[in-house]
Amino acid sequence: MFHVKQYIVRREARHMNLTIREARPEDYISIYELIKNELGYQQLDYDKLLARLEIMEQDDKHLTVVAITGGSVAGFVGFLRGIAYNIDGEWITIIAFAVLEELQNKGIGSQLLKWVEDYALDRNIRVFEVSSNMRRLDAHAFYEKNGYTRTSYSFKKTL
Repeated sequence: MFHVKQYIVRREARHMNLTIREARPEDYISIYELIKNELGYQQLDYDKLLARLEIMEQDDKHLTVVAITGGSVAGFVGFLRGIAYNIDGEWITIIAFAVLEELQNKGIGSQLLKWVEDYALDRNIRVFEVSSNMRRLDAHAFYEKNGYTRTSYSFKKTL
């Protein structure tokens, strides 16, 4: 099973204690605020996001993880485990990732990535993918600093 509720890691990110754990319903408002404010999805409807998060929580292929510092959510990452036609075994794609602006560049994002990578390695998953909007140049630099390479363009069409 994908979800492991008790999988909690305590890490230090630039002189700040972090607890990294699976998201709980009480974290959903903070995740909403991060998506809306840090990722720029101002039109995001909280009730619709809540419904999606509840579906994801029941799906053993999705996982949402939060970084807690000072008793509050400082950032989160949501990812999906899947199988690809061209990759042996499973792979992980990061589908949402944000850290509070005032806490960026303090190691929280890197610790969240490390958590996902450790989680995957424990399950013998070795391939990761992330898409990032073309305008998010700081995010691109962050991923490259953390060992990710540009390999393709991502395309989207809404019907």
